[in-house]
Amino acid sequence: MAPGLVHAGHQAGGGVGGCSGPGCLICSFLDTPVRPLGEGGRRGMSYSPGTLAPRRSSPVHIPMPRYRLSHRDAVEWLRTLPESSVDLVITDPPYESLEKHRAIGTTTRLKRSKASSNHWFRIFPNERFPELFTEVWRVLKRDSHFYLFCDPETMFVARPLAEAAGFRFWKPIVWDKQHIGMGYHYRSRYELILFFEKGRRRLSDLGVADVLPVPRIHRGYPAEKPPALSEVLIRQSSSPGDVVVDPFMGSGSVGVAAARLGRDFLGTDICDEALDISHMRLRAEGAVPEEAADAHGMRLARSG
Repeated sequence: MAPGLVHAGHQAGGGVGGCSGPGCLICSFLDTPVRPLGEGGRRGMSYSPGTLAPRRSSPVHIPMPRYRLSHRDAVEWLRTLPESSVDLVITDPPYESLEKHRAIGTTTRLKRSKASSNHWFRIFPNERFPELFTEVWRVLKRDSHFYLFCDPETMFVARPLAEAAGFRFWKPIVWDKQHIGMGYHYRSRYELILFFEKGRRRLSDLGVADVLPVPRIHRGYPAEKPPALSEVLIRQSSSPGDVVVDPFMGSGSVGVAAARLGRDFLGTDICDEALDISHMRLRAEGAVPEEAADAHGMRLARSG
């Protein structure tokens, strides 16, 4: 089997039993032991390294984080969510400038190769940013934050369009990947995270710097972001039990971070493999699919 493919046994949310083929993305994710959780971890639960079996760390009975995944276009999916129903949006669209980088050979993210992502996602054109930002603004509650991953070129396109939708732009946050990337002139080792605000919300920790040094993922899902990076943003801009949304979820790294911190997660992607991997990763973190959750449901209709 070619590297980067998903084994047949995992299709339609299948498990890992009996799967032995090399190069399976789901197997590679599940081979990673679940880290132990300390204070501030998932809602009264903790995990031992190398096992998915939870143990109670306190007698507090709080529901486990829940999730709902969709297989739809990002904007169309956002339009199905209720107004003012979401606490935080973190996302990383496949921005248009990737095509330029591919043309001059400074990225492999869209090539057909072992590191290919050409069959994983389509480019989200700049001309669609206004409708995306309009819907993100609509679904977010008052006094909430929105984080958009992008490159320096896309920042100059996205910022004024997001401001036109109503957002206040605070600043770009720098993700220091700690490893140099491809390129010719001062090769890049960083990516930007645009920090927007709807209303006014205080960050949880004003001592966090605007440069976040988190090693990038090697040989993972195309353009995958490390969950540790999203954990910083989630801690800063939400509370346990809140709803976190990613309309370009990819392999579900934002959802993984949300589950680890006791937040519910909603996400969508147009790629079948992305859904399979995200389901597996979220379940491995102890998150419960919405259809299997208790009758209380996710707190989507909670007033802002």
